[in-house]
Amino acid sequence: MTVSIRHVGIVAKPGLAEAADLLLAVGHWLQARGVTPHYDRPTAALTEGDLPGEVDEPDTLGAEVQMMLVLGGDGTLLGTAGRLARGNYDVPVLAVNYGSLGFLTEVTLPEVYGALGRALDGEAPEERRLMLAATVQRAGGEEERHLALNDVVITKGALSRMIDLAASADGQLIAHFKADGLIVASPTGSTAYNLSAGGPIVHPGVDAVVLTPIAPHTLTNRPVVLPASAALELRAVAEDGRLVRDETYVTFDGQTGAILAPGDSIRVTRAAYALRLLKPGNRGYFQMLRQKLRWAER
Repeated sequence: MTVSIRHVGIVAKPGLAEAADLLLAVGHWLQARGVTPHYDRPTAALTEGDLPGEVDEPDTLGAEVQMMLVLGGDGTLLGTAGRLARGNYDVPVLAVNYGSLGFLTEVTLPEVYGALGRALDGEAPEERRLMLAATVQRAGGEEERHLALNDVVITKGALSRMIDLAASADGQLIAHFKADGLIVASPTGSTAYNLSAGGPIVHPGVDAVVLTPIAPHTLTNRPVVLPASAALELRAVAEDGRLVRDETYVTFDGQTGAILAPGDSIRVTRAAYALRLLKPGNRGYFQMLRQKLRWAER
Protein backbone atom coordinates (compact mmCIF):
# COMPACT_ATOMS: atom_id res chain seq x y z
CA MET A 1 0.00 0.00 0.00
CA THR A 2 1.27 3.44 -0.92
CA VAL A 3 -1.51 5.50 0.72
CA SER A 4 -0.53 7.02 4.06
CA ILE A 5 -2.95 5.54 6.58
CA ARG A 6 -4.32 8.08 9.03
CA HIS A 7 -7.79 6.61 9.63
CA VAL A 8 -8.52 2.94 10.45
CA GLY A 9 -12.01 1.46 10.69
CA ILE A 10 -12.66 -1.14 13.39
CA VAL A 11 -15.52 -3.65 13.13
CA ALA A 12 -16.24 -6.46 15.59
CA LYS A 13 -18.67 -9.35 15.46
CA PRO A 14 -22.03 -8.25 16.88
CA GLY A 15 -22.28 -9.24 20.54
CA LEU A 16 -18.56 -10.10 20.84
CA ALA A 17 -18.23 -8.83 24.40
CA GLU A 18 -14.83 -10.49 24.89
CA ALA A 19 -13.37 -8.10 22.32
CA ALA A 20 -14.18 -5.00 24.43
CA ASP A 21 -10.73 -4.71 26.03
CA LEU A 22 -8.97 -5.18 22.69
CA LEU A 23 -11.15 -2.52 21.05
CA LEU A 24 -10.00 0.02 23.62
CA ALA A 25 -6.37 -1.09 23.56
CA VAL A 26 -6.11 -1.07 19.76
CA GLY A 27 -7.76 2.35 19.60
CA HIS A 28 -5.23 3.85 22.00
CA TRP A 29 -2.38 2.03 20.20
CA LEU A 30 -3.46 3.60 16.90
CA GLN A 31 -3.86 7.06 18.42
CA ALA A 32 -0.33 6.87 19.86
CA ARG A 33 0.88 6.43 16.26
CA GLY A 34 -1.06 9.39 14.90
CA VAL A 35 -3.87 7.25 13.47
CA THR A 36 -7.54 7.96 14.20
CA PRO A 37 -9.62 4.85 14.95
CA HIS A 38 -13.19 4.77 13.61
CA TYR A 39 -15.63 2.28 15.14
CA ASP A 40 -18.91 1.32 13.56
CA ARG A 41 -21.83 1.98 15.89
CA PRO A 42 -22.60 -1.67 16.87
CA THR A 43 -18.91 -2.21 17.65
CA ALA A 44 -18.72 0.90 19.80
CA ALA A 45 -21.69 -0.41 21.80
CA LEU A 46 -19.61 -3.40 22.97
CA THR A 47 -17.52 -1.24 25.30
CA GLU A 48 -18.55 0.69 28.42
CA GLY A 49 -15.55 3.03 28.50
CA ASP A 50 -14.93 6.08 26.35
CA LEU A 51 -13.50 4.95 23.05
CA PRO A 52 -10.76 6.98 21.40
CA GLY A 53 -11.53 8.23 17.90
CA GLU A 54 -14.80 8.41 16.01
CA VAL A 55 -18.02 6.41 15.72
CA ASP A 56 -19.61 5.96 12.28
CA GLU A 57 -22.51 4.11 10.70
CA PRO A 58 -21.67 0.63 9.34
CA ASP A 59 -22.64 1.38 5.74
CA THR A 60 -20.57 4.58 5.51
CA LEU A 61 -17.56 3.60 7.62
CA GLY A 62 -15.60 2.64 4.49
CA ALA A 63 -15.80 6.23 3.22
CA GLU A 64 -14.01 7.57 6.31
CA VAL A 65 -10.97 5.26 6.50
CA GLN A 66 -7.98 3.96 4.54
CA MET A 67 -7.95 0.53 6.19
CA MET A 68 -10.33 -1.77 8.07
CA LEU A 69 -9.61 -4.01 11.06
CA VAL A 70 -12.19 -6.78 11.49
CA LEU A 71 -12.48 -8.76 14.74
CA GLY A 72 -14.56 -11.92 14.54
CA GLY A 73 -15.01 -14.97 12.37
CA ASP A 74 -15.41 -15.41 8.64
CA GLY A 75 -19.07 -14.33 8.85
CA THR A 76 -18.03 -10.94 10.23
CA LEU A 77 -15.61 -10.48 7.36
CA LEU A 78 -18.25 -11.51 4.82
CA GLY A 79 -20.61 -8.86 6.16
CA THR A 80 -17.88 -6.23 6.07
CA ALA A 81 -16.86 -7.22 2.53
CA GLY A 82 -20.47 -6.84 1.39
CA ARG A 83 -20.77 -3.33 2.84
CA LEU A 84 -17.45 -2.26 1.30
CA ALA A 85 -18.46 -3.66 -2.08
CA ARG A 86 -21.88 -2.00 -2.05
CA GLY A 87 -20.24 1.34 -1.29
CA ASN A 88 -17.38 0.66 -3.74
CA TYR A 89 -14.91 1.54 -0.99
CA ASP A 90 -11.40 0.58 -2.10
CA VAL A 91 -10.19 -0.18 1.42
CA PRO A 92 -7.85 -3.04 2.45
CA VAL A 93 -9.02 -5.30 5.29
CA LEU A 94 -7.02 -6.96 8.06
CA ALA A 95 -9.09 -9.70 9.72
CA VAL A 96 -8.46 -11.08 13.23
CA ASN A 97 -9.82 -14.50 14.10
CA TYR A 98 -12.22 -14.69 17.02
CA GLY A 99 -14.07 -17.62 15.42
CA SER A 100 -13.61 -21.36 15.60
CA LEU A 101 -12.04 -21.93 12.17
CA GLY A 102 -11.34 -18.76 10.22
CA PHE A 103 -10.25 -19.46 6.65
CA LEU A 104 -10.43 -15.71 5.94
CA THR A 105 -9.71 -14.26 9.37
CA GLU A 106 -6.13 -15.47 9.52
CA VAL A 107 -4.58 -13.07 12.04
CA THR A 108 -4.38 -14.61 15.51
CA LEU A 109 -4.76 -12.52 18.66
CA PRO A 110 -1.02 -12.62 19.51
CA GLU A 111 -0.30 -11.33 15.97
CA VAL A 112 -2.63 -8.30 16.12
CA TYR A 113 -0.14 -5.50 16.83
CA GLY A 114 2.60 -6.92 14.63
CA ALA A 115 0.19 -7.33 11.72
CA LEU A 116 -1.26 -3.85 12.28
CA GLY A 117 2.21 -2.33 12.36
CA ARG A 118 3.19 -3.98 9.07
CA ALA A 119 -0.09 -2.85 7.50
CA LEU A 120 0.41 0.76 8.59
CA ASP A 121 3.98 0.67 7.26
CA GLY A 122 2.78 -0.70 3.91
CA GLU A 123 4.60 -3.99 4.43
CA ALA A 124 1.63 -6.38 4.75
CA PRO A 125 1.11 -8.74 1.78
CA GLU A 126 -2.18 -8.08 0.02
CA GLU A 127 -4.47 -10.32 -2.03
CA ARG A 128 -7.37 -9.20 -4.20
CA ARG A 129 -10.25 -11.61 -3.80
CA LEU A 130 -12.77 -12.06 -6.60
CA MET A 131 -16.39 -11.30 -5.63
CA LEU A 132 -19.65 -12.37 -7.26
CA ALA A 133 -22.43 -10.10 -8.53
CA ALA A 134 -25.84 -11.77 -8.52
CA THR A 135 -29.09 -10.47 -9.96
CA VAL A 136 -32.41 -12.11 -9.11
CA GLN A 137 -34.67 -11.54 -12.10
CA ARG A 138 -38.30 -11.84 -11.01
CA ALA A 139 -40.91 -13.15 -13.42
CA GLY A 140 -42.73 -9.82 -13.14
CA GLY A 141 -39.67 -7.90 -14.33
CA GLU A 142 -38.28 -6.69 -10.98
CA GLU A 143 -34.56 -7.10 -10.26
CA GLU A 144 -32.75 -7.60 -6.96
CA ARG A 145 -28.97 -7.11 -6.91
CA HIS A 146 -26.56 -8.68 -4.45
CA LEU A 147 -22.80 -9.07 -3.95
CA ALA A 148 -21.03 -12.05 -2.41
CA LEU A 149 -17.47 -12.92 -1.50
CA ASN A 150 -18.00 -16.65 -0.89
CA ASP A 151 -20.99 -17.99 -2.76
CA VAL A 152 -24.47 -17.80 -4.18
CA VAL A 153 -26.50 -20.84 -3.10
CA ILE A 154 -29.88 -22.18 -4.23
CA THR A 155 -31.41 -24.69 -1.82
CA LYS A 156 -34.74 -26.35 -1.19
CA GLY A 157 -36.76 -25.95 1.99
CA ALA A 158 -36.42 -28.46 4.82
CA LEU A 159 -39.60 -30.35 3.82
CA SER A 160 -39.34 -29.77 0.07
CA ARG A 161 -38.57 -32.35 -2.55
CA MET A 162 -35.51 -32.36 -4.79
CA ILE A 163 -35.38 -29.39 -7.14
CA ASP A 164 -34.52 -29.30 -10.84
CA LEU A 165 -32.05 -26.52 -11.61
CA ALA A 166 -31.09 -25.50 -15.14
CA ALA A 167 -27.64 -23.90 -15.31
CA SER A 168 -26.27 -22.03 -18.34
CA ALA A 169 -22.99 -20.23 -19.04
CA ASP A 170 -22.88 -17.44 -21.64
CA GLY A 171 -26.21 -18.64 -23.02
CA GLN A 172 -25.17 -22.29 -23.38
CA LEU A 173 -26.90 -24.91 -21.26
CA ILE A 174 -24.49 -26.67 -18.92
CA ALA A 175 -26.92 -29.20 -17.44
CA HIS A 176 -30.10 -29.79 -15.52
CA PHE A 177 -29.12 -30.56 -11.95
CA LYS A 178 -31.62 -32.60 -9.93
CA ALA A 179 -30.33 -32.02 -6.43
CA ASP A 180 -30.97 -30.50 -3.03
CA GLY A 181 -29.43 -27.32 -4.38
CA LEU A 182 -26.63 -25.68 -6.31
CA ILE A 183 -23.63 -23.61 -5.23
CA VAL A 184 -21.81 -20.97 -7.26
CA ALA A 185 -18.56 -20.39 -5.35
CA SER A 186 -15.67 -18.02 -5.82
CA PRO A 187 -12.14 -19.33 -5.16
CA THR A 188 -12.41 -17.77 -1.70
CA GLY A 189 -15.71 -19.57 -1.12
CA SER A 190 -14.35 -22.90 -2.38
CA THR A 191 -13.33 -23.76 1.20
CA ALA A 192 -16.80 -22.92 2.56
CA TYR A 193 -20.11 -24.66 1.68
CA ASN A 194 -18.60 -25.79 -1.62
CA LEU A 195 -16.00 -27.90 0.20
CA SER A 196 -18.64 -29.50 2.44
CA ALA A 197 -20.68 -30.38 -0.67
CA GLY A 198 -17.72 -32.18 -2.27
CA GLY A 199 -16.50 -29.37 -4.49
CA PRO A 200 -12.82 -28.68 -5.21
CA ILE A 201 -10.53 -26.33 -3.32
CA VAL A 202 -9.53 -23.54 -5.70
CA HIS A 203 -6.49 -21.38 -4.99
CA PRO A 204 -7.55 -17.72 -4.57
CA GLY A 205 -5.15 -16.73 -7.35
CA VAL A 206 -7.13 -18.77 -9.91
CA ASP A 207 -9.53 -16.69 -12.01
CA ALA A 208 -12.49 -19.05 -11.85
CA VAL A 209 -15.83 -19.91 -10.27
CA VAL A 210 -17.13 -23.33 -9.23
CA LEU A 211 -20.58 -24.75 -9.87
CA THR A 212 -21.30 -27.53 -7.35
CA PRO A 213 -24.56 -29.51 -6.96
CA ILE A 214 -25.67 -30.31 -3.41
CA ALA A 215 -26.50 -34.01 -2.95
CA PRO A 216 -27.27 -34.59 -6.66
CA HIS A 217 -29.72 -37.34 -7.63
CA THR A 218 -27.44 -38.41 -10.48
CA LEU A 219 -23.90 -39.33 -9.46
CA THR A 220 -22.54 -38.11 -12.79
CA ASN A 221 -23.55 -34.55 -11.87
CA ARG A 222 -20.17 -33.35 -10.68
CA PRO A 223 -18.74 -29.93 -9.80
CA VAL A 224 -17.72 -27.78 -12.78
CA VAL A 225 -14.94 -25.18 -12.76
CA LEU A 226 -15.68 -22.26 -15.08
CA PRO A 227 -13.79 -19.11 -16.10
CA ALA A 228 -14.65 -16.12 -13.93
CA SER A 229 -15.59 -14.25 -17.11
CA ALA A 230 -18.58 -16.56 -17.67
CA ALA A 231 -22.08 -15.18 -17.19
CA LEU A 232 -24.08 -17.84 -15.36
CA GLU A 233 -27.85 -18.15 -15.38
CA LEU A 234 -29.60 -20.41 -12.89
CA ARG A 235 -33.27 -21.24 -13.08
CA ALA A 236 -35.36 -23.54 -10.91
CA VAL A 237 -37.57 -25.55 -13.24
CA ALA A 238 -41.21 -25.70 -12.13
CA GLU A 239 -43.08 -28.96 -12.62
CA ASP A 240 -46.86 -28.85 -12.09
CA GLY A 241 -46.49 -25.71 -9.99
CA ARG A 242 -44.20 -27.49 -7.52
CA LEU A 243 -42.26 -24.29 -6.83
CA VAL A 244 -45.46 -22.81 -5.49
CA ARG A 245 -45.86 -25.60 -2.93
CA ASP A 246 -42.18 -26.32 -2.19
CA GLU A 247 -40.04 -23.41 -1.08
CA THR A 248 -36.81 -22.74 -2.97
CA TYR A 249 -34.33 -20.25 -1.57
CA VAL A 250 -31.34 -18.32 -2.81
CA THR A 251 -28.78 -17.00 -0.33
CA PHE A 252 -25.77 -14.74 -0.72
CA ASP A 253 -22.78 -15.50 1.54
CA GLY A 254 -25.32 -16.87 4.03
CA GLN A 255 -25.96 -13.23 5.00
CA THR A 256 -29.06 -12.39 2.97
CA GLY A 257 -31.53 -14.36 0.90
CA ALA A 258 -34.87 -14.60 -0.84
CA ILE A 259 -37.53 -17.11 -1.85
CA LEU A 260 -37.63 -17.99 -5.55
CA ALA A 261 -40.96 -18.13 -7.35
CA PRO A 262 -41.80 -19.86 -10.65
CA GLY A 263 -40.27 -17.99 -13.57
CA ASP A 264 -37.55 -16.32 -11.49
CA SER A 265 -33.91 -16.67 -12.54
CA ILE A 266 -30.52 -15.74 -11.11
CA ARG A 267 -27.66 -14.27 -13.10
CA VAL A 268 -24.18 -14.54 -11.56
CA THR A 269 -21.13 -12.75 -12.94
CA ARG A 270 -17.79 -11.54 -11.69
CA ALA A 271 -18.25 -8.36 -9.66
CA ALA A 272 -16.43 -5.20 -10.65
CA TYR A 273 -15.31 -4.88 -7.01
CA ALA A 274 -12.60 -7.12 -5.54
CA LEU A 275 -11.89 -7.38 -1.81
CA ARG A 276 -8.41 -6.26 -0.73
CA LEU A 277 -7.41 -8.76 1.96
CA LEU A 278 -4.25 -8.13 3.99
CA LYS A 279 -2.23 -11.10 5.16
CA PRO A 280 -0.60 -11.41 8.59
CA GLY A 281 2.85 -12.21 7.21
CA ASN A 282 4.56 -14.76 5.01
CA ARG A 283 2.23 -17.63 5.94
CA GLY A 284 1.25 -19.27 2.65
CA TYR A 285 -2.12 -20.49 1.44
CA PHE A 286 -1.23 -24.17 1.70
CA GLN A 287 0.16 -23.71 5.18
CA MET A 288 -3.17 -22.19 6.16
CA LEU A 289 -5.05 -25.13 4.64
CA ARG A 290 -2.87 -27.64 6.45
CA GLN A 291 -3.53 -25.83 9.70
CA LYS A 292 -7.29 -25.40 9.26
CA LEU A 293 -8.07 -28.75 7.60
CA ARG A 294 -5.39 -30.77 9.43
CA TRP A 295 -4.13 -32.24 6.19
CA ALA A 296 -1.88 -35.29 6.41
CA GLU A 297 -2.59 -35.79 10.11
CA ARG A 298 -3.42 -39.28 11.30
